[in-house]
Amino acid sequence: MDDAFPHVFSPFRLAGFDLRNRLVALPAGTSLVERGVPTHGDIEHFERLAAGGVGLIIGGATVVHSTSALRSGKLVEGYLDAVVPAMKEKADVVHRHGARLVGQLVHLGREFIGGESDQPPMAPSPVKTVRDAYPPHELTVGEIDEIVEGWRVSTENLVKAGLDGVEIHAAHGYLVAQFLSPLTNQRTDDFGGSFENRMRFLQLVIEAMRSVTPDGFALGVRLSGEEEIPGGMGIDDCVRVSEALAAAGGVDYLSITHGTRGTYVKDSTGPDAVAVPSASRVRAATGLPVLVGQRIRDVGTAEHVVKAGHADLVGMARALLADPDLPVKSREGRLDEIRGCIGVNQDCRAFDPHLHCAVNAEIGRGRLPTVGVRVASPKDVYVIGGGPAGLEAARVAAERGHRVSLFEAETSLGGAVRVAAASPHRATLIDVVDYLARETRRLKVDVNLGAPISTDDLAEIRGLADHVIVATGSRLSPLPPAPLARGAVAVDQVLSGGVAHEPGTAVVYDESDGFWPAYSAAEALAARGWQVTFVTALTGLAPRVPAESAGPLLRRLGDAGVVLEVAHRVVVPDDPAAPLVVRPVFGRTDREVDPDLLVWHQPRIGDDALLRATPADATVTAIGDCVTPRRISHAIAEGYRAGAGV
Repeated sequence: MDDAFPHVFSPFRLAGFDLRNRLVALPAGTSLVERGVPTHGDIEHFERLAAGGVGLIIGGATVVHSTSALRSGKLVEGYLDAVVPAMKEKADVVHRHGARLVGQLVHLGREFIGGESDQPPMAPSPVKTVRDAYPPHELTVGEIDEIVEGWRVSTENLVKAGLDGVEIHAAHGYLVAQFLSPLTNQRTDDFGGSFENRMRFLQLVIEAMRSVTPDGFALGVRLSGEEEIPGGMGIDDCVRVSEALAAAGGVDYLSITHGTRGTYVKDSTGPDAVAVPSASRVRAATGLPVLVGQRIRDVGTAEHVVKAGHADLVGMARALLADPDLPVKSREGRLDEIRGCIGVNQDCRAFDPHLHCAVNAEIGRGRLPTVGVRVASPKDVYVIGGGPAGLEAARVAAERGHRVSLFEAETSLGGAVRVAAASPHRATLIDVVDYLARETRRLKVDVNLGAPISTDDLAEIRGLADHVIVATGSRLSPLPPAPLARGAVAVDQVLSGGVAHEPGTAVVYDESDGFWPAYSAAEALAARGWQVTFVTALTGLAPRVPAESAGPLLRRLGDAGVVLEVAHRVVVPDDPAAPLVVRPVFGRTDREVDPDLLVWHQPRIGDDALLRATPADATVTAIGDCVTPRRISHAIAEGYRAGAGV
């Protein structure tokens, strides 16, 4: 099926080696690292990516000097001799599957990516970042020389390990970018002031690296086409830097992205392929091979990028976590079998304690040995519930050859995910349900919609099935009597379009969740013309929304005029004649409110009637929200384990 995507699946010559296609696995560190050295789990992850069919893999950020190491040891430390054997093993497995491997080298400078360090933050100038607690130490010239030497040593180690190339991380506001930008470089010596002086650090790094690289060894530079911060560098600056690099020589390709730390991992609320116009300008200005990534989720988009001449190579990160086999499935025309990235940044950015994926339970955990292995004696497996947990269990069990029947009380699959997907900018959530529904059809699962199962039915089913998986999900918890008497509605009613009122004033109250639902309801109402006040008893805004999603969410709410009140409660007196008040959690001054609409958010409760009616038995497994309501990632992981364990 290469004919469907002829440009993406054409070979490409990069430096001294050939790539089998134009698809690149972008840097995405696993944190499967101990004391700065990759573990076997990290190597297995890279092998999985290579086996999936990409042409090139760029390893996650590898720090070049001890001054950029984290106390946890969860970043690869390229300057250590001990990394060479592990990186060699990684290169060997990648090459064995026909792909190429490039290492990415970085010094974080004043940024510490959410991890503590035993070293002080450091930067060209003592300009504090809003993301960390401490101002950075201003680097001396001697310290600059030491860090440049760290780039040389780290490069030499990657050469010894047999990698095919190395990439300088000069994007996202890390140390090289801090030297390039006038916003963070306020030096008056040879490393600051003029453009040429601000380029000096990067040029010294390139010279040091090239002093130890053999012929044909690729050297790339990653740049932010737009830093997306006030006073930061934009595309004109990026083009100027790119032209200077092309003129100086020594660089084999440029990788173009957008953003700085905290903004560069775009969630589902942002546009796809956001960096492509910037990459196109850089390619036209320099003539160097250009790699572009950032929220490119499918090979169709990649095909257009290459065909139109915007870039030579197209990178993906999260899309290949969701489905490492995306390249081979696309090449073979099996597009319906691709598990798409839903862009929620929920698990892939949490690193708790390492890389995971909300929709792919194997990322960070590895593949269970029974998955995909046909059983010798198929069983009759009954799955009760068609949300993500039940669907994933049915998929994995059916792929193993079991005879699977699924029963869903509603007339459509998806459970609570279907409501969440109705939220503003969150429609991609339904993609995982659509994927699992396609898989159940492909694998001949007997899906029964509009088929509620009672406790009496369960007793009969247990007599028919070899194994029963209960995945009945969750339901709305009843609203407290006092708000209910005032006509309060739940978040689900807002998101599903069940509020027919003409726009007026609304109070949305989220007592303790801090996750998407109440915030999405506020955004939905504001988009319909309501004047919204959002109240939370928590002491922070959106504390459980992923960090890279919380900023855009709160900006959208602010732009829509939503008033945000932190550390306040909505108090509804039992007396219907008494006014509603907003009361500070830490204070005494109540404020009366009289909204036209009160939205009261409470966590969902498990729909556990069948679970409670089932005696403990090895032939019954309960998974997902019926056990207790949690995130989609928990549902998928438990469904995966249940299907693998039958």
